[in-house]
Amino acid sequence: MDAKTINKFPIRKYLAGRGIHPAKDRGYYGLYHSPLREDRNPSMKVDKRFHCFACQADGDAVDFVSRLFGLPS
Repeated sequence: MDAKTINKFPIRKYLAGRGIHPAKDRGYYGLYHSPLREDRNPSMKVDKRFHCFACQADGDAVDFVSRLFGLPS
């Protein structure tokens, strides 16, 4: 499977499959407690892409999974 195909898979659906749900659901996007770091307040916005406001990480599905598992992107 190539990166273009993987990026068609919604990050929110991937997170739900791992049992991670938004702390605040705004319909089009969700605010999550970031699984990338210790997080007391929801600091990661996820729609088609993700952005962690606390650690300034952002990107597509491949970038997210790479960061989550500590893989080079």
